[in-house]
Amino acid sequence: MSGGTAGLRARLGVLTVVFTPELVDEVIAEHGRVERRRRLLPSRLVVYFVLALCLFARESYEEVIRLLTSGLPGSRALVQINRSSLYRARARLGDQVLETLFRQVAGPLATPGTPGAWWRGLRLLALDGTQFDVPDSVGNGQTFDGPSTGGTPFGFPQVRSVVLSEIGTHGVLDAAVGGYRDGERGLALELTGAIGPGDLVIADRGFWSAELVAAFTATGADLLIRLQSNHRGTTVSELADGSCLSTSQPSKQVRRRAKAAERVLPERITFRVISFAAGDSMLHLGTTLTDPERFPADELIALYRQRWEIELAFDELKNHLGTGGPLRSRTPEGVRQEIWAYLAVHHAVRRLAHDAAASTGPQVDSDRISYLKCVRIIRTSVTPQAGATPAKLTRALVQAVHEARHRLLAPRSGRRCPRAIKKPNRWPILRTRAGRDQVDPGRHANSPTAKVKPDRRAGRPFISGAHPTPPPLR
Repeated sequence: MSGGTAGLRARLGVLTVVFTPELVDEVIAEHGRVERRRRLLPSRLVVYFVLALCLFARESYEEVIRLLTSGLPGSRALVQINRSSLYRARARLGDQVLETLFRQVAGPLATPGTPGAWWRGLRLLALDGTQFDVPDSVGNGQTFDGPSTGGTPFGFPQVRSVVLSEIGTHGVLDAAVGGYRDGERGLALELTGAIGPGDLVIADRGFWSAELVAAFTATGADLLIRLQSNHRGTTVSELADGSCLSTSQPSKQVRRRAKAAERVLPERITFRVISFAAGDSMLHLGTTLTDPERFPADELIALYRQRWEIELAFDELKNHLGTGGPLRSRTPEGVRQEIWAYLAVHHAVRRLAHDAAASTGPQVDSDRISYLKCVRIIRTSVTPQAGATPAKLTRALVQAVHEARHRLLAPRSGRRCPRAIKKPNRWPILRTRAGRDQVDPGRHANSPTAKVKPDRRAGRPFISGAHPTPPPLR
C-alpha cells in the first residue's frame, strides 16, 4: 500500500466521530483544496495533522505525523517525511478550510436538562476577548502587531480573538479573529449569526455600545453587560426593584461609523440599569430585559458573575489543550489556521465532556467532568484507532465517555476572589519585536531578512546600536 493511500486511512481517534472523513472531504472540496494527483500528504490527512498539532501541542511535526499514522500499512514513507514537506502541505491547505470545519462542528451543546446552562427559559452565553501570543516573525509582526511602550514595540505579536460560548458547557458557538489593534467591540459584531431568540449574552465592561446592542437585539437575543460609568444613559423612570429604565442616543460619530459599515441604528436605545455595591465600588449592569417582575434584579446580579465561566474556557483552551505559550505558526495564514483548529478541537473535547455528564447515569454538571482527563483520553485513542472502521470508532467513543465519567470532580464552591497578579514580572523588557530594524527574526523562508544579526545574549535587553561588553572569563 502506498503512502498516499495510507494517508487516506488516517483517523483522529475518537474525535473522528466529530470530524468525519466525509465532513472533512466536503469542506476541502468547498474551498477547492482537493489534490489533482495522488500525494503522499493528501488534503484530508493534512486537516487531521493540523488538528493533531493542537492535541499534541508540545510535540514536533515529525512526532505528530508518526502518532497519527503509526500502525497503518504503508505508513513508513509518512513517518520518514521531513518537516519542510509538512510545512508546505499546511500552506497549500490554507486557513479557510479549518475555519469552515470549525463552523460546521461548533454550536450549542446544552440540552434542556443541562445544569447551569439555562435561566428562566433563556440559554446563557458568555462573550469575551482573549489574546494569543504568536512567534516573532516579520510576517506576524506586520500583520497582527502587538504591545508597545513609548512607541517601541516589545514582546510577542498577538492575535486578538472574541469568543461566544455557552456558560453551562464551555462549548464555543462562534469566534472572530483579528489583530492586536482590532477592538473587541468591532470583532463582536461578527458573531451575530450564532445567536437568536431565547439567548442571553453576558459580557464584561467595555462591550456595551449602541452598535452592539442594536446588532445583537436585532437577532432576538437579550444582553446583560456591565456598564462603564458614562454609559448609563438618561434615566426615564425608577422601577419597583430599585433598577431604572434609561435611554441613550447614538452619537454622530457612531452613526457615521455605522453608516460606513451599512448598519442601521435606532434613534434611541431603551435599556434597564441595575446598580449594586461590590466592596467599596458601585457597579452598573445594562440589560435589555426590562420587565422587573419576570427578571428580578437580584437574580441578574448573581447571573452576571457566571460570565467568569468563559475565562475558564480560555484557560482550558490555552493552558490545558495548548502549551500556555506562543503558537507554533510563523506565517499569518498559519496562525489563523492554528487558531481555528484549536477552537474546533476544544469544542470537540467539550462535546465529549458534555456527553459524559449527560449520557451515563444521572446527569451532572459538566464542570465535574475533568477537561484535562478528556484531553488525555482523546490523545491515547489516536494511535490505537488509526485506520479504524466507523463501528470501532463508535465503540471507542462509548468507552471514552464512560472513562471520562469515572471519578467526578468535586462540586465547585462558587467562591469569588478579587483580581490580582499572582506572578509579578520581575524582569526588564528583553527585546523588541522583529521587523522593527532592531532585531533579526531568524532564518525562516517566510521571514527573509538582510539585516546583520546583532550580538544579543539571553536575559539582556537589546539596545539598537549598542553591543554589551562580554563578561570576563573566570
